[in-house]
Amino acid sequence: MKVKNRIVITIQLLALTAAVFTGCASGIKRTRMTRFYFEYSRGKSFPTHSDVSMKYENHDFTFHDLYLEDESFFPDDSIIPNAFIKPLLELKLNDAKKAFTEPYYNYRFIYFLKKNPHIGIGYEFTHLKVFLLDKNQRVRMSGIYNGAPIDQTVTVGDYLDTFSVSHGVNHVGLHLVYRWMLKKTPVIKDGRLQPYVGLSFGPTISHLELNTKENGVPRKRAYSFQFSLRNWGLGLGTGVRYKPWRHFGFYLEYKLTYSSLHSLHFDELDNTNVSLDFFTHHLQWGMSLMF
Repeated sequence: MKVKNRIVITIQLLALTAAVFTGCASGIKRTRMTRFYFEYSRGKSFPTHSDVSMKYENHDFTFHDLYLEDESFFPDDSIIPNAFIKPLLELKLNDAKKAFTEPYYNYRFIYFLKKNPHIGIGYEFTHLKVFLLDKNQRVRMSGIYNGAPIDQTVTVGDYLDTFSVSHGVNHVGLHLVYRWMLKKTPVIKDGRLQPYVGLSFGPTISHLELNTKENGVPRKRAYSFQFSLRNWGLGLGTGVRYKPWRHFGFYLEYKLTYSSLHSLHFDELDNTNVSLDFFTHHLQWGMSLMF
């Protein structure tokens, strides 16, 4: 009986030892879910329309429904960033740096919650632009011009020599995202395939470039970054992320943004105001680093 008990105890000890070592081994191989995401994308925003209002000196008028274009691929006018790649290969780093920040781009940082990894919170920066390129377009102009009432159809180039938010509307915002985690593996626990929806909201740091035209003569009015809490943006996006590897992936996203710019101004005149607001459609393609 004693021998039998010893055999049973020995077997139990061996089983316990095996379980401990198996658990340790599996612990060594176990991988945790990646929660920190850094993402960068290029993309394209599409042309839009906006009323543009200006108030300065004895003028207080609005151009209605101006057609504004995006120049998303400048300076290449191509999806391939040759203006960045060529100087980079030639080790002309300053030229490469300048070309890298000229086109449309977006970057963001997201942290996915430990208790609910479907939900992420972070920061997003979107660099989009709008340009008045077609100065021959005819639009309604209403308000006060040179002290006199005006309400008629005009050629916008007779009044504006240059108008753009040229170095970016620059949305800077808090970013919230909800994702679905599909195609999970033991290594990629958040899923190889991640459809998602996102929301961002925050101020803009917009760069106004404006030259008015008076009696046929251009006058430089603004060329500066301008920050105000009255200039803000909202973004809604939906896309899909694909993770072929644990720490690296790709994503494609459609985004709709609203830009409310109601506190732009001339550089050298007091009591001036330039305002516009518009919706913009975007398509983004980018890469993700996860940790």
